[in-house]
Amino acid sequence: MTGTMKKCLPTLLVTLALLAGSITANALDKPTEWNLYREAESSFRQANELLRTDPAKAKELFEKAALYFETIQREGEIENGRLFYNLGNTYFRLGNLGKAILNYRKAEKFIPNDINLQQNLSYARSRCLDKIEMKPQTQVLRTLFFWHFDLKGAARAWLLTVFFGLLWLFAGAYLLTKKTWLRWGALGFSVLSLLLAGSLGMEAYQQSHLRAGVILEKEIVGRKGDSSTFEPTFKDPLHMGVEFALVEERKGWFHIELADGRRCWIPESAAGLI
Repeated sequence: MTGTMKKCLPTLLVTLALLAGSITANALDKPTEWNLYREAESSFRQANELLRTDPAKAKELFEKAALYFETIQREGEIENGRLFYNLGNTYFRLGNLGKAILNYRKAEKFIPNDINLQQNLSYARSRCLDKIEMKPQTQVLRTLFFWHFDLKGAARAWLLTVFFGLLWLFAGAYLLTKKTWLRWGALGFSVLSLLLAGSLGMEAYQQSHLRAGVILEKEIVGRKGDSSTFEPTFKDPLHMGVEFALVEERKGWFHIELADGRRCWIPESAAGLI
């Protein structure tokens, strides 16, 4: 086998995998997935190296990497934090803030404590055209219950385990010694345990019942109803990267709520759900 053929073989395998995936869902086996993943990572690295010297070629390679990552996720039905994180990085390099933020938010469900992910997500958000402030009530709640919003679920679960253990330790010691300070200590740890358990329960409920999304179109007009015939809700259109909470879903339309509490309708095709 010639050197040229050896170099082309991975690309040929990937192309065949893509064609097969377009015909049969969930058709990717593990070797094909790994070939796709290696090709995607290789394309991403090459694109980064060419970003300054050959932007056009870099863009082509970033698009290739995005295609392969998407194929792994879609055809292989794979969902994990690292894959979504790589997709987010790739789309950010392509200047697609909407898909970058969407995939960073998806990655956050699997690797919420990843520092690089949080930094990249914050930076992508800072590049969005629309700066939508949280409504005052939300800001007050975030201040009062800072531990719920600022601490990741894993940290709260760890604290709950510690406080719950201390609760029983203090309660047992109080039963043996009848010392007042042990009773107050047990009471304090019981309150902290209840707060953390409630926080984790609320988070689990929100993840299973409430859906969020990101606008993917360059700009979209928010409307007062589920049709393009309704009047615009806002003076200015919403832009790519704006995050929202899904209020209601109708055929072809999303009723959304922005961070500041304002609501509008947008076409389903203009956004992606997390």
